[in-house]
Amino acid sequence: MQKPVFAITGSPGTGKTTLSKQFSRERFDCFTVEQIANQLGCIEHQEGDLVITTDLLSDWIYGGDKIAIIEGHLSHHCTVDALILLRCHPDELNLRLSNRDGYDAKKIKNNIEWEMIAGIWSELLERTPHLPILEIDMTNGLNGKASIELFMSQYKGEKTVQESIPLAIDWLED
Repeated sequence: MQKPVFAITGSPGTGKTTLSKQFSRERFDCFTVEQIANQLGCIEHQEGDLVITTDLLSDWIYGGDKIAIIEGHLSHHCTVDALILLRCHPDELNLRLSNRDGYDAKKIKNNIEWEMIAGIWSELLERTPHLPILEIDMTNGLNGKASIELFMSQYKGEKTVQESIPLAIDWLED
């Protein structure tokens, strides 16, 4: 029986890598979008940045015997069974990104604005409206691991992207 594949997606700095590392120590196969893009030959360096041809990510097919997790802010472009969307309050996100190498003021501002307007939801609605999704607020760190494990065990009965949008975190209402 084919094991499910979950995408852990969200704006840079929301905790995708941290969460993925926790799961990789357990019973999951974890991949980054960059690893998959390298396998597919759809990644290149341009002006110091990695550029991925996202249309090709859906060509990657998982065939392992463990539950798989794909981590990265483009992971929802891969062929997956369900989505885990990580969010973070823009003030906290600003602090996290300010401490990262390679993030200048413009890049930080763009990522904070994307998170503030929930830009990821428009991408998810366009690409994966019928996939089950779990949205987790990671502002105070990883506090939703039990919720994520429960979601992973019964994702087929969970709300889809389309059904979940009205319930999405809205930082503009803060």
